[in-house]
Amino acid sequence: MVIWKGFGILNIVVPGILFVIVGSLVSALGLDSIDSRLPMAFVFIVSGVIIWYLGKALNADSDKVLVDMETGQRYRMGTQHSLFFIPMHYWGPAGLAIGFILIVASIFI
Repeated sequence: MVIWKGFGILNIVVPGILFVIVGSLVSALGLDSIDSRLPMAFVFIVSGVIIWYLGKALNADSDKVLVDMETGQRYRMGTQHSLFFIPMHYWGPAGLAIGFILIVASIFI
């Protein structure tokens, strides 16, 4: 079960689309003989960068706070875009880390 808020589902959609594109390019260019971890690493690194900037842009308005002058109660304005209760832009560095781990694994293992 996937839990998301706002556009948090893009954390799954962006890498999925990139996997299809890169997989098609690898097959079309005849690069099937390379280590399969390298295209996956490329996908995770590129999607990590995209998700970081996209998450920062989408969550920029979600930190605004409205204060009711009569009651003093605070209301958070905007939608927090998240996946599994983690803000969207925090998934970007996770994608980068997975990508670099795959590169290191393809070199040493």
